[in-house]
Amino acid sequence: MSVNPQVWQMAAGQAGRFYSDLFLKHDVMFLGPGDFGAYDRAIYQNVVKNGWANSGIIANIASFHDNVQPGEIVLMRTGLKVVGIGVVEEAGYEWNEAFDDVYGWGLHHVRRVIWQEQLSGEIERLQANGPLFGTRKQIPTFTRVNDESILAPLQPLFARIKERSLKPLPEPLPAPLTLDEVGQQLFTRGLANDAVEKVIRAIERQRRLLSWYQESGGESSRPTEHEVVAHIVLPLLLALGWSEQLLGIEWRKIDLAAFWKTPTTERHCVMVCEAKARHHGLQDVREQAFDYVSNLKLTHCRTVLLTDGGRFYLYKRKGTSEWGEQAEGYLNVEKIRTNHLAPPNTNAIDTIVALTPAVACRAE
Repeated sequence: MSVNPQVWQMAAGQAGRFYSDLFLKHDVMFLGPGDFGAYDRAIYQNVVKNGWANSGIIANIASFHDNVQPGEIVLMRTGLKVVGIGVVEEAGYEWNEAFDDVYGWGLHHVRRVIWQEQLSGEIERLQANGPLFGTRKQIPTFTRVNDESILAPLQPLFARIKERSLKPLPEPLPAPLTLDEVGQQLFTRGLANDAVEKVIRAIERQRRLLSWYQESGGESSRPTEHEVVAHIVLPLLLALGWSEQLLGIEWRKIDLAAFWKTPTTERHCVMVCEAKARHHGLQDVREQAFDYVSNLKLTHCRTVLLTDGGRFYLYKRKGTSEWGEQAEGYLNVEKIRTNHLAPPNTNAIDTIVALTPAVACRAE
């Protein structure tokens, strides 16, 4: 490492969708969008021209691809706070498909970084009186850091950076299933033919609608949370066998609640769904849903579903009060897989089956 190496800052997500754990687990930093393939100047200029991403984001990717050198330092940031220091490894830029669905984002542009976890306590203490990035607003995802008010407090830590072997990259993910494969696996899991056909039709409609929202919805701030429930969540649950009588919309201020029988009262509620607008981060939403269950004393509710319309996260309650920290189920409507990087060890087919009345209403 040179005496005065260039220092970069990299955002590890945003509120509701942080992925610093993946940076640390795999010794990487990554950013997107990467769905257009490995970085090529002409291709990504065309992305801007067509309005698929703004020029600032693409400039970040270009700099990430062109300018980063081995031995340079990276500050991992969540919000305004520095949460990690790393040194760029010899391995150069790569486009890695294992990161094509990180909480719904395609973050394929990857560089290897040796993160210095032994410095985490010191980094925390340095920011006891406030984050190193202060009150700045709209910090780019990835840029050089030249501000001495940020660099000076960190200089003693840079001298303590250590070399070590890189942690392994994630294993390649299974390819997304075709809708025929989805149907076959659902049938194998016990769904009736009629139900399978209804679910496949619901997913086809969801995909068309999500594509339209992506291309045309932004200008009119669509979809709203209510639209996500009405146009995406409700049709899927109806296809899975729920009746209208057992699905309460805006019930007790819950976006959607499901019941095992009528009357649809607190003692009969088995699932609550909290919906957010498209591409809204969902990691910080779960406590809100858990609080609904607790505050309303929904003693038979064992399932919480979080969604932005394109992604569904399933949480299960163990016993009378404990909810898992990690989602047990995940479904990305546009990329239906039997395993995922984040959340790990989740199967979209299992998740769909878990949303059927037969499973969701079953007492644990």
